[in-house]
Amino acid sequence: MKNLFDKLMQNRLFRELFLLFKYGIVGIINTGVTTGIFFLLSRLGLKYYVYTVIGYVVGILTSFFLNRKYTFKKDNENVTRQIVLFFVISACLLGIVQLIQYLLIDLLSLKEWLGVGIGMVFYTVTGFLLNRNVVFKYKDKENSGQ
Repeated sequence: MKNLFDKLMQNRLFRELFLLFKYGIVGIINTGVTTGIFFLLSRLGLKYYVYTVIGYVVGILTSFFLNRKYTFKKDNENVTRQIVLFFVISACLLGIVQLIQYLLIDLLSLKEWLGVGIGMVFYTVTGFLLNRNVVFKYKDKENSGQ
């Protein structure tokens, strides 16, 4: 099985898809952490505007550190630069997603679940590309000399 995986990892497309898969796993973990914090802090009686801020901040931090260490393996570089870029990109993407959802749902009368889903796909794909190429400057080991 390991030989098959090693052989697949020689293919650039497979390596990119595997990186995207790891990014998705981190996203699932991040969503679980954020949702868990929402639930716990709401049960403790905090107002939604307090627990959502705390949840999102912890979720973004969780996502940052897991992607830094696990997905992109860039934990030996300038953490301050990386975390600032990560937060700026996350905030900008969230704003753009809100605009996309408003346009699709409120102006074009698309079903809410579809508008939200399109926003999620945009956020995930764009976030992956920006984090890969800007925040963590991931270089494919097979093609780093080219």
